[in-house]
Amino acid sequence: MCDHCTAYVNGLRLNAALRSYAPVTAIAAIQRPRTLRHLVIAGLALALLLLTATQFIVNGSLAERQLLDIESRDAFARLRKLHRAIDFLAEDLDSTTTDWAQWDQMYRYAKGEYPEFPEYNLIPVTYTGLRLDLAAIVDIKGNVVFAKRLADDGKTLLAAPDDFVDSVQRGGRLYELTQGRGRTSGLIATASGAFLISAQPIMTYDGEPLGGSRLIMGRSLMRFVEPSLERVTGETLVAHAPDPSISEWEQAKRSAEGDVLRLQPTALEGVTTLTDLWQVPVAQLRLRADRPTQQLVRLAQRRLLIAALVIGGLFAFAGLTLVRRRVIAPLERLSSAVERIGDRTGAEARVPIERSSHEFETLSAAINTMIEQRDEQQSLRRDRDAAVEANRLKSEFLAIMSHEIRTPMNGVLGMCELLQHTDLDARQRRMSETIVGSAQSLLEILNDILDFSKIEAGRLELESSVFSPTDLIQNVAAPFAAVAQAKHLALQTSIAPNVPAHVIGDAMRLRQVLSNLLSNAVKFTEHGSVSLKCELSQEDATTITLQFIVRDSGIGIPLHAQERIFDPFAQADSGTARRFGGTGLGLAIVRRLAHLMKGEVRVDSEIGKGATFIVTIPLRRTAPTDATGSLRALAQSKSRQVLLAEDNPVNREVLKEMLEHAGANVTVAENGVEAVARANEREFDVILMDCHMPVMDGLAAASKVRVLERTKGRSPTFIVALTADVTAENRERCLAVGMDDLAGKPISQAKLQELIRAG
Repeated sequence: MCDHCTAYVNGLRLNAALRSYAPVTAIAAIQRPRTLRHLVIAGLALALLLLTATQFIVNGSLAERQLLDIESRDAFARLRKLHRAIDFLAEDLDSTTTDWAQWDQMYRYAKGEYPEFPEYNLIPVTYTGLRLDLAAIVDIKGNVVFAKRLADDGKTLLAAPDDFVDSVQRGGRLYELTQGRGRTSGLIATASGAFLISAQPIMTYDGEPLGGSRLIMGRSLMRFVEPSLERVTGETLVAHAPDPSISEWEQAKRSAEGDVLRLQPTALEGVTTLTDLWQVPVAQLRLRADRPTQQLVRLAQRRLLIAALVIGGLFAFAGLTLVRRRVIAPLERLSSAVERIGDRTGAEARVPIERSSHEFETLSAAINTMIEQRDEQQSLRRDRDAAVEANRLKSEFLAIMSHEIRTPMNGVLGMCELLQHTDLDARQRRMSETIVGSAQSLLEILNDILDFSKIEAGRLELESSVFSPTDLIQNVAAPFAAVAQAKHLALQTSIAPNVPAHVIGDAMRLRQVLSNLLSNAVKFTEHGSVSLKCELSQEDATTITLQFIVRDSGIGIPLHAQERIFDPFAQADSGTARRFGGTGLGLAIVRRLAHLMKGEVRVDSEIGKGATFIVTIPLRRTAPTDATGSLRALAQSKSRQVLLAEDNPVNREVLKEMLEHAGANVTVAENGVEAVARANEREFDVILMDCHMPVMDGLAAASKVRVLERTKGRSPTFIVALTADVTAENRERCLAVGMDDLAGKPISQAKLQELIRAG
């Protein structure tokens, strides 16, 4: 099979593969027979035209280039021949001038002894016989005693041009140029035109120069030199004044001697510039000749084109016949079979095996294989769509449950915290502490599930702020001190001296990682100790890498389970969940959070010898102002005026009690409309705005408060969003409408005090 056919078959396979996920009612590569036949004919015709055109252009350009090179070399050789001919004419004039300069009568005339010399010797007949146009004699004192030129009629002599006379007498340019020299020849320009002249000293009887005397003979460039050059070279020449436009000729070639050559379609034109004795251009000789070889080349190209078209047409016809029999006909059969695939499945959709060639046999089998894959993939697609929908419903369910659970949990924890500030007996306090512990355990489970869901969905985003590693270690360990003491465990923390005082990173997520590890360490340790250590691993100009080590003397982890414990919902063995409880998400969250922070976590443990978890996290260095700003004391010089907007009665009561316990004056609103109305009546230091409220939600209310402040020229109030949805997307929505911060529900007394101080 030809390359074109093979490429087409391969293209058909590719198209079929690309469309395996969609109904194969129409495969682009297999078109209707009429269209396919036209496509093949057009392709062959185009290939023939391209081949012929390429051959014509390449051969023509090669022939033209070679011919141009040959003609250029020949033209420059002819121009060089002109230079040699001019030198020959100059030598001939020198010879004539030499003969006359050595004549005794010329010597006597220059000395003033033979004044009749010009009358008898320098007459029109002499000029004509010597082919002279100009002659001048300078006496021994450098004065011009004779200077005549031949008239155009060739029968009379006229006075030589004044500029010529001035040049040859004492003090003139030509006179000065020839002083101290023997024979001098070349071109000069005069008012009567350009002349080829020869200047020689007049000789004494002894063959010595006679003082400053000179004999100058010249021939006109137009009258004698140009015809003489044509006779010597056999070329057709035109002499003219220098033409500056020649230097601007396009596509012209230039020789080292300064000759210029331009090749036109039917003729070549060469120009050589003639300079005078002072190297100033005085004239140009233009040579023009036909280019008969161009016609021969074009005739050969036309014949070659005709031959290529005839031969190419024969090959195209033969190729089309072969392609139609071996490619088009099988494709037409395959096309009609493929058109029936879309409405059929299973065995009914299979196409018959085309055995006209190995490629079509392979293609038929491949189409049948893809039909089977299509059926399987359609089934998989249905399953995938069902899974995607289930995952979407799960996410929606988690978001709803997060809000619905956190809202009552805020009331439970808030009320218990307020209850613990009242006078309770020992039994009542123990019961309230049990309620708080149970509620916090439930909240931790909820947080683990939601965090893991956000991590898996790629929606958890890290924050960046300045924090103290020392404070972080102490705050993480503090909640576990009472549990460790109750189990008679030693809980130890240590920080290496070289650990920086402040770093930049996500303190909340790092606290979550360490808290999960400490929780497990205390949970699985019955005797001995639990320790949390912070060390400096490495550092550079911008990064501080800290290593946190949580070590316990608990039950240990089997070697085969040390990797599995980081999987979701997995524990070391089946009895662990029954004995110690837990969701099995803690370590999975630890590893994923560590990876999000560009760090890593590893474990080293033996059964009965405890476990050591090592977390390595890279953090950024702080500028001095960062640490100072983050540790700035909060003003508490007066009672804070707080507007609380909360629609849930329990939460409203809990938050109001907590705020008043912190010393704040509280104004309540049950929806966004009331909140805007209260903000319009007076200014507040802090506004706590629930995001989900009837009539008008917190986002719309916050936006209207900002408009109100701008209208009345007030300073912006510190507005905090209260919500169970603490995702980055919701934070961005809150900040976009003008809120300053976001606090998640349930909210602790300490967090609430921090917020009203910040306002």
